[in-house]
Amino acid sequence: MSDFTPRSALVLIDMANDFVYAGGTIADAGGAEYQEAAQAILPGLARLVDAAREAGVLVVYATDAHTEQDSEMAKWPPHAMKGTKEAEIVPELTPRSGDLVIDKTTYSPFVSSDIDERLRARGIERLYITGLHTDCCARHTSGDAFQHGYDLVWVTDALQAFTQEQHEEGLRYFETWYATDAERQFTSVDALVEEWSRQPAVTGD
Repeated sequence: MSDFTPRSALVLIDMANDFVYAGGTIADAGGAEYQEAAQAILPGLARLVDAAREAGVLVVYATDAHTEQDSEMAKWPPHAMKGTKEAEIVPELTPRSGDLVIDKTTYSPFVSSDIDERLRARGIERLYITGLHTDCCARHTSGDAFQHGYDLVWVTDALQAFTQEQHEEGLRYFETWYATDAERQFTSVDALVEEWSRQPAVTGD
């Protein structure tokens, strides 16, 4: 029996041009192999987004939109700067009306945005975590969400890092520190799309 809840959100982390395509600061730092890996998760994410909307799961984009004054600029070169093409969501995953689009200036949107208030206002209890990077922004977002009491599910083939090793290390970290029922909380694109397809569409509370 599925434990699907309509009070769920699919969270896409940092799926901006800067992180995915050549010409972006982060993508160029990762190199061609990283760019290929980041782009490889796009078809699965597009399927998830479509399935989420059909099932009534809130689609949330939590994406860097930096200014020169942000604390990250002390660590990293300027990237995904607010108002630039590099900070825009990749065209394969363009937000639609009804989606929640969150600008963030820190690894976790729980630190630099009102995401918690906006999720709670919608009655959200479960977050499906996807995007970039498994061992950094997805990790920090997961940690904050866990400590805020959200139920977490990680879609393992809809996450990626600079290297496959870092991706796998990130998944192990989730299991060690945040998972309470790992068999349920780690899933794949195919399994989740199939699960959501069995649910009646949800249009509201």
